Amino acid sequence: MATQNNCYILNCLPDEILEMIIGYASYEQVSNLRLVCRKFDLVCQHLLNQGFVKVDMYHAQCYKTLKARLPRRESERRNHPMARHADILSAIETRLSLLGMTFMKYVDMNLCCFIPGKVLDEIYRVLWFINATPAPPRAHELLQELRDISSMAMEYFDDKIAPTLKSKIPMDVSVRMTANIPVASTSGLDQYSQVARLAQQVQNLKKDLSTSRTAVQEQRQKGAQQEKQLTSQKQQLATLHKVVTLQRKSLTKQRKKTSQLEEVVGKQEQQLSQQERQMAEQQRKIAALDSRMDDISNQLAKGPAHTAVGADTFQQTRTRGGGTTQRKRTSAVTNNTDKNKTSGNKAPGRELRKRRSSSNEQPHPSFPAPMGLGKKKKRKMEKE
Repeated sequence: MATQNNCYILNCLPDEILEMIIGYASYEQVSNLRLVCRKFDLVCQHLLNQGFVKVDMYHAQCYKTLKARLPRRESERRNHPMARHADILSAIETRLSLLGMTFMKYVDMNLCCFIPGKVLDEIYRVLWFINATPAPPRAHELLQELRDISSMAMEYFDDKIAPTLKSKIPMDVSVRMTANIPVASTSGLDQYSQVARLAQQVQNLKKDLSTSRTAVQEQRQKGAQQEKQLTSQKQQLATLHKVVTLQRKSLTKQRKKTSQLEEVVGKQEQQLSQQERQMAEQQRKIAALDSRMDDISNQLAKGPAHTAVGADTFQQTRTRGGGTTQRKRTSAVTNNTDKNKTSGNKAPGRELRKRRSSSNEQPHPSFPAPMGLGKKKKRKMEKE
């Protein structure tokens, strides 16, 4: 009665508490507890499935830490003191992959659980031993028990349990499985050959993964370098934008200055054109005066009679503001001519010669300077 009451109390407990209680037992004991009742069977199945996943994760963590210690070159790995650890972990990885291929496809369809709990205990024992000992034995010596247990479990499952489970699979799922999954052979040699092939495939996949990881790292490095280059180029662009803005401001200032200078140049050109016009008018006046002076000098060179006439004509062309001095000069010239005419009977030839020579050497003293000239030119003309 006491045992029945205890079993009744355990069955009344929730599943989480039962899992926590049964979790203290080994996986081999958990697989044996499935025979107690249906509730224990469900709880133990869940624990066994979780145990396989946890073993796989723990193995991956151990392999990662070991790989970080090993050198990258395979030639150096062989002589490394952790080489045996790597060999053992790679062999365990192949065992786990084979167990997953045989059991987990049915576990995913909820047809069964991971049955061999003793295999999980053996894998944990090997992993703990590797982490504890710095110099473990060789892989085939340490993993002999694991290989025997796992191979027997896989053979028993394929021979006895898998055929009954395949009858429970729906039609559409069975078609997919037969198309995609190779059927396990009954003979042991064929299974070992398949295992060797799978191990080679796993090694090839590992190599591909290592190469892909190195390629990803290289691409990440290239991406980081490109990001640095982009940041530097952005900084250069910002500095160039600043320089361009400053140059635009200076260009606007220069354009304003050039426009102002063009206005000043235009004004100066107008002033120069006006001055050129004034100079042309003055040159015309000077040319007219020079022509007049030439006529007057020619008339003076011809004789005294012509000089009087030339003086009269010159006085007529000048302005009326000449004053009394010009009239006196003309009257003096006429008086001199009259005296010469009265005294012409005495020595006409000599007087004419003297007058001509004096007219050629010096102009008439009473002839005034023309208007429109400067003071210096007037003085020169009067002296001449």
